[in-house]
This record gives sequence, structure tokens and C-alpha cells, in this order.
Amino acid sequence: MPTLPNNKKGSSPHSLEARVRTTFATARTESTKLVEEVDAHINSAQTTLARIKEQHETNRSDLSARLQADEEKIYALCAAYSPLFDDVVHQRIQRVDTMKAIAHASDVETRKSRKRLMEKAKTSLDDAREKHKLAMDASGLVKHYKALVLAL
Repeated sequence: MPTLPNNKKGSSPHSLEARVRTTFATARTESTKLVEEVDAHINSAQTTLARIKEQHETNRSDLSARLQADEEKIYALCAAYSPLFDDVVHQRIQRVDTMKAIAHASDVETRKSRKRLMEKAKTSLDDAREKHKLAMDASGLVKHYKALVLAL
């Protein structure tokens, strides 16, 4: 802040002129200092901006290079594992088809087995009915012979 000269009232025109010169000289020095400080600040800001821009460019080129390298790795992995994926898919399809065939064959076998079981059960029931009928006929015959024997 510029220093202001004394406000002492002097009667001489030299003293007023001296005060004006002193005030202008102080104002010139202060403005020169202010201009130098602003120049220094502007230079510092420009240096900082240049450094930030350089870092940004470096980071951008590094990032671009890394992205390119990662993209190449991904394509390489996809190319390397693509046949494996195809093999796995085909194996899975074959296993599913095999399991469907086994399930269908099992269903057919179950139906055939059930049919055989029903036929055996029917045959067993028919045999049991026949034996029961024979037993009843034999019981009737025994009663008839018994009645004959008693009647004699």
C-alpha cells in the first residue's frame, strides 16, 4: 500500500511540489512492484498449466497404450479359448442328447416292465382262481362222497 505524505499544511509551493513528486514516486514504485508480482504470478500460472498439460498428455498416451495392450490381450484370449468353448458346447449338447435318449429308453423299458408285471399278475390271479375253483369243486365232491358213505 502506498504511503501517503503528511497532510501538513505548508505555505511554500516547493513543499507541495515535493509532496506531489514523493506521492508519484511512491505510486510508480508500488505499481512497478505490483506489475512485477502480477508478471511473476502469471508466469507461475503458465508454468503450472504447461506442466499439467504435459502430465495430461503423458497420462492420456499411457492410458491409450494400456487400453490398446489390454484390447490385444482380450482378443488373444478370445481367440485362444474360442475352440475350447466350442468343444464344451458340443460336449454339453451331446451329453444332453444322450441323457434324453437314456430317459426315453428308460421310459420305454418302464412301460414294458409294467406290461410284463401286469401280465404276470393276471396270470397269477387266474391261477389262484383256478385253484380256488378246484378246491371248491373238491370240497363239494368230498361232501358228496361223505354223504354217500354215510348213506351206505
